[in-house]
Amino acid sequence: MKSDENKKDVAINEKTGEKLAILHKLTLRHKIIIALGAVLCIVIILLASAYGVFLHYYNKMNVVSINDNDEIVTAIDYDEDDLNDKELTDEERKQLEQLYNEGKSETDGDDTAMKIDNENVTNILLLGTDSREKGNKRSRTDSMIILSIDKKNNKLTMTSVLRDTYVKIPNVGKNRLNAAFIFGGPKLLFKTFDENFGIHLDKYVQIDFYNFIDMVDAVGGVDIKLTPDEIKLMNKSYISSINKSLKKKSNSNMIKVKKSGVYHLNGVQALAYSRIRYIGTDFARTERQRIVIGEIIKKTKKLSVSELNSLADIVLPMVSTNLKKGEVMSLLMNAKDLLNYKVVNGRMPIDGSYKYMKVRGASVLGVNFDQNRKYWYDLVYGDN
Repeated sequence: MKSDENKKDVAINEKTGEKLAILHKLTLRHKIIIALGAVLCIVIILLASAYGVFLHYYNKMNVVSINDNDEIVTAIDYDEDDLNDKELTDEERKQLEQLYNEGKSETDGDDTAMKIDNENVTNILLLGTDSREKGNKRSRTDSMIILSIDKKNNKLTMTSVLRDTYVKIPNVGKNRLNAAFIFGGPKLLFKTFDENFGIHLDKYVQIDFYNFIDMVDAVGGVDIKLTPDEIKLMNKSYISSINKSLKKKSNSNMIKVKKSGVYHLNGVQALAYSRIRYIGTDFARTERQRIVIGEIIKKTKKLSVSELNSLADIVLPMVSTNLKKGEVMSLLMNAKDLLNYKVVNGRMPIDGSYKYMKVRGASVLGVNFDQNRKYWYDLVYGDN
């Protein structure tokens, strides 16, 4: 009898043990599920918070949708922009034709010969307009820089394009390149680049005259090497004019020193420096613009997270762009790495590819577009 009872007890104990083991397994699985669920909730909350922060900044920008129906204005208020191909003399037409044909080969105009890496290289057209009012309105693009971001080779290429380049503006006629934006905004400017240089661009960031000052001040100013001639011209012609536009005292923001050296410039002074074109013509002017942008990048590298947030709050409302949310988010997520990329500078037209000309008394640059297209592709995609 006792043996049977012992057997029953053992069986009961075994079943109880199995039930406890099963319960333990279920409890462990339940705990794991709960833990994973909690982690997932935390991740979702963090992502939602990060996306909320991103939207906060993205919505500060003036995001513009570009389409083929953008109105083209054929009558504008700037007499100096009213250039027309009919005003060219026979000799000027001959010079342009000769310039266009110089250095041509059988492969000219064949884009298939160019290695375009759209996956690793992003091209954004940076536009500085000469509006004196708040808000990015249609006006002449005083500064045009193609910013090429090469993720494969960790390289930022800034290529300035001269505003006086004489181009054919689609549906408008022959004119300076800087007039295309007035006639038809960024869409027409993209088409103008495509038709003349054979360079396809579809992304842009715009900031105007007034906002540039605030942007430089937002990073605490920039350190720029100046010559006595630059200081004299900045004080006499540019700073006083900018003060007048901003309704400031005519003698404010003047640079007191006379010697060559590196000086800390505020927004008004940096803008005056960027606009100098009577020392070294417009070619030196574009170089000065790239120098200021390079100094802004250097200053940005040194800012703390809180300072970067403050900078974003100040700068982003000044910006007009057609970059999509995903594109902006990608740039922001990689901002730390981008700021440490190697910076390469270039400009178009390149030496030997242009001639100074007069159209209706206005100075323009006749350009060999094929030579400059090859130069730009080699500069941007040469390492790929």
